[in-house]
Amino acid sequence: MSQQYNKVIKRSRRKAYLKRRKQALKLRAAKKSGAKPSAATESAKSAA
Repeated sequence: MSQQYNKVIKRSRRKAYLKRRKQALKLRAAKKSGAKPSAATESAKSAA
């Protein structure tokens, strides 16, 4: 049971991380407002 439960925890942690990541990217895009959108996608790919 423990091994399967680890999978559930991992999934929920990943979901929370992605939610935080998405919010951070939105804030960064709002601050720049004039930057290229491709730069944000490249940094997201390199972080993943």
